[in-house]
Amino acid sequence: MRQWLGRLLLGIGLLVLAASLGLYLLMRGSLPQLDGDSALSGLAASVSVQRDRLGVVTIDAANQLDAMRALGYVHAQERYFEMDLMRRAPAGELSELFGAKAVDLDKRNRVHRLRARVQASLDIATGSQRTALQAYTDGVNAGLAALRVRPWPYLLLRQTPRAWTLDDSILTGLAMYADLQDSDNQTELAAARIRAVVPPALAALLDHQGSSWDAPLFGPPQGDASVPDAATLDLRRLPHPPAAPHAETPTPGSNNFAVDGSLTADGRAIVADDMHLGLRAPNIWFRARLRYADSNAPEGKVDVTGFTLPGLPAVVVGSNGHVAWAFTNSYIDTADFARIPAPTLGHPQALTRHVETIRVAGAAPVQFEVSEAAWGPVLHVNADGSALALRWAAQLPGAIRLDFAQMSTAGDLQAAFAVADRSGIPAQNLLLADRSGHIAWRLIGARPARNAGCGPSGIAELATSTPAPEAASSAPAEAAATPSMSGTCLPWSLRSDAAPALIDPPSHRLWTANNRIVDAQQLATLGNAGYDLGARAQQIREDLFAKQRFNERDLLAIQLDDRAVLLTR
Repeated sequence: MRQWLGRLLLGIGLLVLAASLGLYLLMRGSLPQLDGDSALSGLAASVSVQRDRLGVVTIDAANQLDAMRALGYVHAQERYFEMDLMRRAPAGELSELFGAKAVDLDKRNRVHRLRARVQASLDIATGSQRTALQAYTDGVNAGLAALRVRPWPYLLLRQTPRAWTLDDSILTGLAMYADLQDSDNQTELAAARIRAVVPPALAALLDHQGSSWDAPLFGPPQGDASVPDAATLDLRRLPHPPAAPHAETPTPGSNNFAVDGSLTADGRAIVADDMHLGLRAPNIWFRARLRYADSNAPEGKVDVTGFTLPGLPAVVVGSNGHVAWAFTNSYIDTADFARIPAPTLGHPQALTRHVETIRVAGAAPVQFEVSEAAWGPVLHVNADGSALALRWAAQLPGAIRLDFAQMSTAGDLQAAFAVADRSGIPAQNLLLADRSGHIAWRLIGARPARNAGCGPSGIAELATSTPAPEAASSAPAEAAATPSMSGTCLPWSLRSDAAPALIDPPSHRLWTANNRIVDAQQLATLGNAGYDLGARAQQIREDLFAKQRFNERDLLAIQLDDRAVLLTR
């Protein structure tokens, strides 16, 4: 008996050892190649990929196409599952990996039909941009194919990764819209509903824009809200509805700031940037240094270091030794609801109906209908029979334009501004610093080109005569203004040029922290999609004015300033 038990335990131990060894080999087989040579077709010359002790990649290539091809290869080897999630999320295709538990999330995202709209952004891309994107895509697929074992999350899910396409890179960019903007425009809708049911004095109190913590670059603080007296607003006389459940709201936390060359020892400007996005494993960003020849760059070569986003052939933020650029989310208003009257909805051309099919792992496909007006997809139907359609920047041609990748070749602020004029990304606060000592703030990215009289706040009212959805959704704003559109507000297109900017301010300092930056007419045009309280921006501003000379360590010290000044008042 004892001998039999010993053999059983030995057998179990050997099985556990064999299973552990098999799991180890599978996991190891999905790791990227770190040493040796690898074949990569399509290269004009050999490419060197080196990693430092922290795993940061340096790519040396003969030209941009080779660099992008190699970057795609490295991204796929190290981050393909992350890339897969980035392309699937905005397209509403997560259920294909995770099963029925992701269907509701997919429906919420699929209503925007972003995969169906990707081609419009690709059509805008110039020949050189598409060539670079194709090189990157080929590199991604080569890197994935070179793995001995598919990335381990696919083993857990019992799925096989599908190849990367040009469309997927555009979707990766659109995923950042969903991360940085209110894709359902819930904040604006809630404000409109509040204004419709509460006294004006209470609505003004609840929707007050700004506080004494404001630290804008333009204009003064807007001041704290004042509580109306009891003669104007007596809360005791209002009905007492049941308390709503407490909802946690994510708090933005990005910041960037800069000092010009008059405040540094060597006359060069310095910029600091900290893009606080949600914590993920792995980190959303991928650090890299790219070096290659490029006739468009200063001295004919690019040497850029910064953060890349796996899925895109570009350095998103970084420095090329001539210009450094940094982002924080701008929180301008890039989405508008329009109310479509019930009589208009009855018109045969008022809506286009799309049947969307969601593939579900381990279950039957799920179909649902998306109704779309000229303004955008219908998200809500009101009790009076009218509907609310949403127009959101991510839905439109130009939401993603690959021109921003050319920031790596900019030699000065003027060149960087020219790149920004053509860049389609989620609207950001761009801070620039160059080696000549200049600094600048500029709004960069896609923003609505609303027609006169149609501001960013509230819900647009459309008249009872509306063009067919195709007339507005596939044409620029100028073409959308057809005679049959008799409402005041027309479906808008996007623009990224002629943005508000501030170059070399007299204070020699710039700062942003997701706060309101502009005022007056600029604010009325750009709107407010949830500016953060200005306390962080004010604290950064005070830190910047506490010194007259700066180096990189001084700006790092400001980044590490963890005092909660807000709580001391």
